[in-house]
Amino acid sequence: MARTFSEDLKWRIIYLHHDGYSRIKIGILLHISKRTVDNILQIYVQWRTVVNPWQKPPGRHKILIQNEMKILRELVKDKVDWYLDELVGELEQQTGKLVSIPTLWRSLVYCGISRKKLHQAVYEQNELLRSIFIAKVGRDYKPEQLIFMDEAFKDERTLSRRYGYSLKNTFAIKKNAFSLQNIIAVDIMERKKFLKILLFQMWFLK
Repeated sequence: MARTFSEDLKWRIIYLHHDGYSRIKIGILLHISKRTVDNILQIYVQWRTVVNPWQKPPGRHKILIQNEMKILRELVKDKVDWYLDELVGELEQQTGKLVSIPTLWRSLVYCGISRKKLHQAVYEQNELLRSIFIAKVGRDYKPEQLIFMDEAFKDERTLSRRYGYSLKNTFAIKKNAFSLQNIIAVDIMERKKFLKILLFQMWFLK
């Protein structure tokens, strides 16, 4: 596979050439061949840039054009937890073009989209209200007034999917409606009443 060079390195060739360095000296300084230096200087002389604006992207011809790639990105953004076959069907509905699952996977990679573990979030989640609540608790309550509870058991069984797709270096987040199923009732009680109930539970468990 041919080596690829960044635009920053190509522009450095141009700067060194303007500073009076020979093409051989530039190749030695940047650890590249003289032929590469000649090609980049030729492109610059012809187009006044270091990248040929008429050069086609490498690789085989893409089945999905740019507009269809854009539709695919928006589809993955909206349906983050869909399976590949579901994406194929929906993409056919929107573009009229049926592609195979391997082709769809290569298109996702081309768009910079990868498969990763899904992060669950609720629609009602509000970071501003959460910060206000934390500030209110810290201002209006003392540490001895707070009681922390943890689940004795948590059911891991769920209908939600565990994996989804999103752009590289980003989380795949699926927002779900908050459910009140299996939530126990909460009551505010005085400390004496709470201690009385706690002692009764401890005596009952003996």
